[in-house]
Amino acid sequence: MFFKHTTPTDAPLMAAAVVGACRINGWSDDFQPLFLTTVFKGLMSYDCDFLTLPSINVEQFAKAIPERGKRNEVIDLMLSVEMLCSEIPQEVSDSITSWANQLGIENSGLALVRDLAKKSIAQAQQDFYRTNYYHDKALTLPKFAQLEKQHGINAVMLTLEESTQVTAQFESLENCPAGSLGRGLWDFYKKRGFSFPGVVGGVNQSVAHHDWIHVLAEYDSDGIGEMEVGAYSSMATESPAAVMAFLGVLSIFQGGLLKTIVGSAAHLGHELEVNNGPKRIADALRRGRECSIDLITDINFFDYANRQLTDLRREWNIVPKGL
Repeated sequence: MFFKHTTPTDAPLMAAAVVGACRINGWSDDFQPLFLTTVFKGLMSYDCDFLTLPSINVEQFAKAIPERGKRNEVIDLMLSVEMLCSEIPQEVSDSITSWANQLGIENSGLALVRDLAKKSIAQAQQDFYRTNYYHDKALTLPKFAQLEKQHGINAVMLTLEESTQVTAQFESLENCPAGSLGRGLWDFYKKRGFSFPGVVGGVNQSVAHHDWIHVLAEYDSDGIGEMEVGAYSSMATESPAAVMAFLGVLSIFQGGLLKTIVGSAAHLGHELEVNNGPKRIADALRRGRECSIDLITDINFFDYANRQLTDLRREWNIVPKGL
């Protein structure tokens, strides 16, 4: 998770650690220091120049930060910074792995960054789609094990066998009251021409789970909107699998290395570099941190489909956007 356990007093150490692990021979991408500056200022009220900030080594960080939660968060932060890159140097990947090993942290994102550094894109896809929360949700779907064995990672995200019952459940959301969560999701799909789960070729219910969050948090379905939902979700839960989802969308829509299996459009990356991208991600992280309910685990949004969005946002402390 990002800054869920870390406090503003920890910010200088966190920043110096990311510099120590990732700015080995300068930053891999000019966008990285801008992103870091924006996120640290927006979430931690810590303002510094990541081009000149002195680094610390892993021994210094380990001595100062014994808490496991904070140690894991610094590794998450290092991984997210590398997901912004169209090229990940092997030495940086090795550096982050070394930091994690010395801090005693096991993190699913380490395999992802290693494979992307080696340009092993097919393996990176396996790492991503089998360790994020979409896979966790898909495990509860009927016949998923059989579908995954037959179709591989496509089964994690897509409807591969028709289910008129599932489609009818989503179509019935049209009958929810105006201004409700359920009607909001129905409108979200219909306005974009998306197929509901249960229709072959459309997304499955595990992906639809994150679409409810699009509606609740008022984020679009374009590249920046997907990254905002990923950022928001990573903070509005205790599930580390949501952080994996955020890392993946950063690489898909900004770094351009990881490839999506949902949708036909090719994503070339750099989609954070327009429309105030870094500030929007920092704001999404801030809003997710304020959320008072876990939006990923143990929640069935159909239970709330008839509830007014304004009421749910108030009850769950889904605060307004800052931008």
